[in-house]
Amino acid sequence: MSLHFHPDGQLNFGYGGVADEAGINTVLGSDENKAPKMIFVPRQRSRINVQGILANIFLPWILFTSVYWVMSGPVHYHSPNWAWCAVFAAFALTTVLHCIARYRKEEDLAPSWYTYTAGAFFMASLSATVFGYYVFFAETEIFGDYLTLNTYAAINPALNVGQTVMDSGRIYFAHDVVLDFQKTAGFKHHDVYCVVPISHQTDGRMDKLQTYDFWAVGTNCCEEPRKFHCGKNVMDPRIRSGLRMIEEDKAPFYRLAVQQAEAAYGITAAHPVFFYWTQDPLKDIYVHRERLLRYFLIGTFVFFISNFVGVMTATFAFAKMGRF
Repeated sequence: MSLHFHPDGQLNFGYGGVADEAGINTVLGSDENKAPKMIFVPRQRSRINVQGILANIFLPWILFTSVYWVMSGPVHYHSPNWAWCAVFAAFALTTVLHCIARYRKEEDLAPSWYTYTAGAFFMASLSATVFGYYVFFAETEIFGDYLTLNTYAAINPALNVGQTVMDSGRIYFAHDVVLDFQKTAGFKHHDVYCVVPISHQTDGRMDKLQTYDFWAVGTNCCEEPRKFHCGKNVMDPRIRSGLRMIEEDKAPFYRLAVQQAEAAYGITAAHPVFFYWTQDPLKDIYVHRERLLRYFLIGTFVFFISNFVGVMTATFAFAKMGRF
């Protein structure tokens, strides 16, 4: 490479090149406007929208958690109108985001994250409403109904009748109250609806009651004649409490089973009331609240992981398109 100084002080550098009037070296035999080709040229990197990524990770999850709790929890039980207002507000917010995403798309303003946000908000609102509605009727409503019912103690079937405890949720029976397994009956309609009278004994012998209004119930647990094994430790003579059966769809079949017992054993049941025979009714009630909390935590965790995977997938997809 040679360096040449012109008399006017201009510098010329090149391999036999001739400097033009502007002092720019022109290589003989090359294109005037052609840029030199380079193999290792660093490409321009796309700027990652960290705020957009974090917003799409947490905001849909927060929306899902809020709607899910409102629809599945005590708010829906005590104030159902407010619960559905929250659902309406969530879908209204989703609609607004969808309109923003369409506007930015028409204006070519990089709509990628707005479009994803609108879709994520829609899935959060829909899934939270559906699953929250299911959990509410499966657990929350039952738990709330039991807490609103009355509790009775020292009930004796030989002295009390069913009409006096029609609003009962939990009953703790008096001493010497047992199940009269000899009068077990069952009515079969797909499942077997089993009933056995809750009776009273004196000196180890069953009393003859004027009306048998208190019945322990269960399904598919009396296949053998005069055998009733519905519930945990049902044969334990120390158990003397019952949890009210509040499933209205099962009540007609239990009444038919009681009618069969009346015909078979020559007894009368004027106002039958049905209970699950259990040692701790209050514990059985709070099982529904524990399930509610478990389903809530599982639902929020599953949605967070699913949305996180969706955001990461969208991030890599947008990076390939160069649209952040």
